[in-house]
Amino acid sequence: KTFTPEHEGKHQVHYGPYYASQTYDNSPDGRRIQIGWIKVGSPGPYNQHFSFPHCLTLHQGEDGIRMFVTPVKEIEALRAKTHKAEAQKLAAGKPVDLPVGSDLLDIRLAVEVGTAETIELNVPGRTVKYDVKASKLNEAEMKPVDGKITLQVLVDRALIEIVGNGGRVYISGAGPGKKMDAGNISVTATGGDAKLMQFEANELMSIWNTTASKTKAAPKEPAA
Repeated sequence: KTFTPEHEGKHQVHYGPYYASQTYDNSPDGRRIQIGWIKVGSPGPYNQHFSFPHCLTLHQGEDGIRMFVTPVKEIEALRAKTHKAEAQKLAAGKPVDLPVGSDLLDIRLAVEVGTAETIELNVPGRTVKYDVKASKLNEAEMKPVDGKITLQVLVDRALIEIVGNGGRVYISGAGPGKKMDAGNISVTATGGDAKLMQFEANELMSIWNTTASKTKAAPKEPAA
């Protein structure tokens, strides 16, 4: 009858225009899957969007138990082509470019922050920024783990979803709302040097085309 928390205050994991989330009950594999409503504008006869489905898990850390949020693994089924950069020094002011052929992407990034003041990831139509001194990923508080930050960034035309440090932070935001020219994405260190450990971009297919191709009606059997 009475909920008694084991900690003081509140802990935040979702950031951005994200609200009205709901979870599925009784999922076949026991996962707790959540979808939220993202209040961003978009072209066309509608506005606002559902988030990408994501999985909720609990993790014990130095600060106690925390909820983590990660996109569902099924998103990997939409991958069409993968591009990778080699691990290398990330010299101040010298971006590492990664050619891509789509503006729909699932990006994985891992960086040892070193002496850098900021780490910036540039994707079609927007920038993701980590402020090392302030320990902030865009507007969300996030400390490096063993001197390293990791990101998963889902890039869609109407929205962007940014996952920091394996799910410790989940940021939803608006996209450009239109198709962008695919060329390069890049990561840059400013104010000092860092080390690029992973930089991978997976081009994504449309979920609508993929779903349609898997749900075509089976041919009818001939009448007896």
